[in-house]
Amino acid sequence: MKRLWPGPALFVLFWLTLLGVGSRFLRDPGMFWHTVCGDKILNEGFFDRDPFTFTRGGERWIPHQWLGEVAMAGAHRIGGLDSLLVCATAVVAALFAWFAAEWIRAGLHPIFAVGVALLALAAASTHFHVRPHLFTMVGMAVTMRAILAFEHGRAGLRTLAWLVPFYWIWANTHGGMLGGLATLGFAFAGWLVWRTLGWPSPIRSARTVIGLSAVGIACGLVAFGTPYGAGIFETWLFINNGMPRLPEIILEHARLDVADPRAWPLLAFAALYSVLLAGTFPNRPRIGWLIPLFWLIQACLRVRHGSLFAIVGMVAIIDLWPHTRYAIWLAERRPDVYEPKALPPGTARGILLTACIGLVIALALQAVRVRAPLVGTGCAKLDPALWPTEALADLKERELVSCLGEKRIFCEYIYGGFLEYHCPGYRVFVDDRCELFGDGWLVDFVNAENTGTAEAMARWQAEYGQFDFALTANPSGYGDYFEKRPGEWEMVTKTDRVRFFVRR
Repeated sequence: MKRLWPGPALFVLFWLTLLGVGSRFLRDPGMFWHTVCGDKILNEGFFDRDPFTFTRGGERWIPHQWLGEVAMAGAHRIGGLDSLLVCATAVVAALFAWFAAEWIRAGLHPIFAVGVALLALAAASTHFHVRPHLFTMVGMAVTMRAILAFEHGRAGLRTLAWLVPFYWIWANTHGGMLGGLATLGFAFAGWLVWRTLGWPSPIRSARTVIGLSAVGIACGLVAFGTPYGAGIFETWLFINNGMPRLPEIILEHARLDVADPRAWPLLAFAALYSVLLAGTFPNRPRIGWLIPLFWLIQACLRVRHGSLFAIVGMVAIIDLWPHTRYAIWLAERRPDVYEPKALPPGTARGILLTACIGLVIALALQAVRVRAPLVGTGCAKLDPALWPTEALADLKERELVSCLGEKRIFCEYIYGGFLEYHCPGYRVFVDDRCELFGDGWLVDFVNAENTGTAEAMARWQAEYGQFDFALTANPSGYGDYFEKRPGEWEMVTKTDRVRFFVRR
């Protein structure tokens, strides 16, 4: 047990803390349609046409995160959103508990280790959602750990080769695998430069170069080993490079705003990393320690990369810490704060075991519908300020009694996934699958809420056909459009947050 401590205790602490704020994990519309896609694959097999909207229905669209979606659907079948929540929070808790435990085992006082892990968690929290991208956070941690282990000589090429099957799983789960490839490429290139300069580098022969190149190429090629062949890779490229206008309308694609309080934890963690990295000079830095700089730049360019910077930064500072002047000073004068220890790795095993036991218990409680604090049935609660839960009863009633052949519903961008999950009998106007609609169309949709709404409505119905229902936020320019036409539209539901209309 001494070998496994403190990982299990830290995991429980982090997990219960995240479950206590679990509603923050349920704020992304992708959570809904990802689950529905996974369920459709389990029931009907793979598909490559849009099955949800009437504006893009039948057009080519592939579920490029199919493995993650199938995993979400499998968990959902046990206990619904409750099961998705406990699984998502367990992944994040295990990751950051591992960070804190590794630092404690290296000799840092638990208060400081947990404090830094919490800062990193806060820096990454803007992108904590119940979505397949959580696997990318795990993938980045695994990649950084492998890079540093190879750099220090604790792992060889055979160990790195295990990244190939891992990257195959990652490629079928989430497109963030491209970030892992970029990180590997940064490390390989940096080692070559350091070798050329005569600085510390794990590359000592042409054989090592060939081996590293083979691993990198193999990790890249597995991106084509999917049910959709090169289609998944092409979709990734389009999402990352083919929609330059997304930052205009979607926050996670925008540049980092230093005036936004949500960015401050990330900036604080970046400052900590920079100070610790500077503390390694005048010694020559290792390439693994510099990789977070690349991801910090990416986080400044797109907010969504902030979580990846926090992950790779945490792995890096745990590794570089003993080489800083601060650590040396503390070891000499304050051994109560930091006392270097040569301990064998063992925290991951204890954390994974504890996480598995905790998940089995939580999922078992949910499977038999037992209400228990945080982990039982009813722990996942949708925020009515964000989701149209107040209109759900009326939506379901019209879904059942309407005699329309195809129930077409106009909806706000954020409501599409919600409707696809809760009311599958409707065909929605739009959802947040950006690659399906394109950035130009989405920008026009957002702008039409306030300018030229009537003209846009006429144009859309001429192009896509008449819609007979409408679900809008309140306040909303689209909601005002329908409410000002009582002879054509009947308002069934109106609350402080949402409006639901039916064509007369």
